[in-house]
Amino acid sequence: MNKSLRVVGVLALVLFAFAAPVSAAPFTYPAPVHETFPAPEAPDVTAASWILYDESTDTVIAELNADEERAMASVTKIMTGLLTVENTFPAETVTISERAANTGEKEIELVAGETVSMDALFKALMIHSANDAATAIAEHISGSVEEFVALMNQRAAELGLANTSFANPHGLDASDHYTSARDLLHMAQVAMENPRFAEVVKAKKLVFPPAPDGTPRTGSSTNLMLESYEGSLGVKTGFTAQALLTYVAAAEREGRRLYAVLLGSDGDRAHFADATELFDYGFKELGFFGDASTGSPYVALKGRQIPDPLVSLGNMETYLHLAGQGLMLDSPSPLRALPEPAPPPIVEVTRNPDPAPKTVMETMRFWLDLALGVE
Repeated sequence: MNKSLRVVGVLALVLFAFAAPVSAAPFTYPAPVHETFPAPEAPDVTAASWILYDESTDTVIAELNADEERAMASVTKIMTGLLTVENTFPAETVTISERAANTGEKEIELVAGETVSMDALFKALMIHSANDAATAIAEHISGSVEEFVALMNQRAAELGLANTSFANPHGLDASDHYTSARDLLHMAQVAMENPRFAEVVKAKKLVFPPAPDGTPRTGSSTNLMLESYEGSLGVKTGFTAQALLTYVAAAEREGRRLYAVLLGSDGDRAHFADATELFDYGFKELGFFGDASTGSPYVALKGRQIPDPLVSLGNMETYLHLAGQGLMLDSPSPLRALPEPAPPPIVEVTRNPDPAPKTVMETMRFWLDLALGVE
């Protein structure tokens, strides 16, 4: 008896499962980490500290010592440039001081006493990496370099840059001037959200107004990957004896934007080689793939290369991104409601059957009449 009841119970459950409508309860699929499907190893680059970030999925793909405090050199100018676009207009005019004209190292050759537009100074800052332009901008915005440095550190605190300290607006080595790869990544993302900033950092050449004596002044971008790497968007390079080569780079391909931040790359143009290795790793080896299975109330957001659709007993969309953690699945897309189908027509039928036969003779007569076609 008990065995019979168990069999009946199992059959009832199976029948209930098959009888349930497909669209009644779409299922969700958890995001497992498959240890048997590891990501390829990150490339071995020369930088002492670096981070590779995929903005499309908000994922740190790989990193090394990303929170280590290190000298930053001219990538400092990302913060100087951010404050420039946040606090000035391109048409403003700036009078160049003796201190600005004598900043030293890489310059656009500003002359004390001349008047230059903020637009020209900003472009010299971000394209040519001009230290004299950085000092001139700082003095114009805050009244002095020291006050501008305080503004830089205030903005860093607002952005949550816990491992960053600024001592000047240009990046020349100083004991209390440092940052981390992760802080630089966030700083660059905020700056690149400003269209004025993003437009200038992808420029390759600069024609600066002539000096007061008529001497032509031109500049070239220090970011050589703008010429050599497909999809490159900027952002800023740097070098000092203490910091070595530093670089914050952004590149975009097929809707994916990656950021590579490198501090302490060592060797001839090693920062460009390092960034190329990291970008290739992110774009090529860790590709971004889409697939979907669709049920009746669901429309896939991404098309499939093969024409045959996928059909399953539920609704799920999957995005596969081979990041450092292994296989990752993004959250399912929201289901799209479809209109209810039109109800079938209702046909009314009226029947008045004769009373059922009551005797054997009446039954035999009924079947005989039916066989002979008698109404």
